[in-house]
Amino acid sequence: MKKTLAKNIKSPLTGGRVFLVEDVETQEFRKERYQVHVRYYVCEDTGEEFNNEEQGDMTCNELYNQYRIKHGVPFPDEIKATREKYGLSFAQITKIVGFGQNQWRQYENGQVPSESNGKSIVAISSKSGMLSMLMASREEFSKEEFSKIWAQVMAVPDNEEKDIRTLLFYGNTSRSIYNGFSPMSPNKLESMVRMFVHNEKGGIVKTKLNKEMFYADFLHYRRHGRSISGLQYKAIQLGPVPVHYDTIYDHVEGIQKEIVETNNLEYTLLKCDNPNITALDEEEKKTISEVSKVLSPMTRQQVVELSHTEDAWKLYKDSHELIPYMEAFSLKEFE
Repeated sequence: MKKTLAKNIKSPLTGGRVFLVEDVETQEFRKERYQVHVRYYVCEDTGEEFNNEEQGDMTCNELYNQYRIKHGVPFPDEIKATREKYGLSFAQITKIVGFGQNQWRQYENGQVPSESNGKSIVAISSKSGMLSMLMASREEFSKEEFSKIWAQVMAVPDNEEKDIRTLLFYGNTSRSIYNGFSPMSPNKLESMVRMFVHNEKGGIVKTKLNKEMFYADFLHYRRHGRSISGLQYKAIQLGPVPVHYDTIYDHVEGIQKEIVETNNLEYTLLKCDNPNITALDEEEKKTISEVSKVLSPMTRQQVVELSHTEDAWKLYKDSHELIPYMEAFSLKEFE
């Protein structure tokens, strides 16, 4: 258990000091036990515990994410993408898979499907699986509606290839504790990079940008149970960096490069004049802005040295293993 004096917050009970407690608990979900991180406040005067909505969401997300990964249950964005791929309404897809009324809608909104329902959703994510289940449920539709749905499914390409940017940015990785349980979203990743680069008015070198990306992703995971970018990170000599960061920064639209020479050494500055950050939600923008506010005034070397104080670097710099996002709870900065 870690207990620290909370900054900029007073007890809603007495107006006095508040401590932030961070711990690991075993919680049960569907008769299975999982280790999750918990964060809550304690009033110094009364000893009573309280938390905010953000802290509760983080713990729930971490719990549900572990269950989804263990049992192969799709995430809400994947469930929504499956329905939209075939151009189906909630009523239509519910009839095809045989779920209860409004159940599919609830799954898209975050409710965790049972293992059996999760496997049904995975099955129809492939065209052949959808056609098989559609045929089995044909009596649920009129002939006209069935023919229309069949035509929509048949129009979906047999072999869906990943977007070239997805391959460039993420390779063939999958959702796990090593990417913060987030979807691989090239648009969100590009927006994140552009926002950081734009916040550095004189431009930024890749070494410093790597650390800003790391802190934002891990801080967001600590608060919300998911990363922003969906990137994996590793520890190298100069601190934590995204895997394949060179490839990533070279292919983000809207980033300009400027070669600068200082003391007979050349280095590249990344700049962004007009960032498009529409893919980011308000909480993600808030996290990025907070990290920029702290790290932008620092020099490249200061940011590197700061990252060297983190367990996420110290524990993984010699093993060459990916850094699990659980190290977000050991961050020294942004406490």
